[in-house]
Amino acid sequence: MATDFQSLVSELSLAGFVVGCSIDRQRSTPDALQVKLFIDELCKTGKLEGVKYTYWNECYTSKSVEILLKPFNFHPVEEKTMLDKFAAVGILQGYLDFVNKKVKVEVSE
Repeated sequence: MATDFQSLVSELSLAGFVVGCSIDRQRSTPDALQVKLFIDELCKTGKLEGVKYTYWNECYTSKSVEILLKPFNFHPVEEKTMLDKFAAVGILQGYLDFVNKKVKVEVSE
């Protein structure tokens, strides 16, 4: 798996990853702990040395997408695929909005 990530970094000139994980009321969920263990294992391989990453709370993003998709009554497999894709977009957009807002505040100070 680390080799796959290494290939993506190289092919797409990626500087880092935004990793979505569920945090509920400032506590990590069991799923979030699994995500963090997964990232730790990837880092231990040494294949992603120099690649930055950050965790981003995806709890509300996934819930929002679920609410949007529910009225369409998609097949469960199709719904899960769409949920994952839209949630990934929402997670990345949330992170980018946060970073851009932070940069604007720093520049104005």
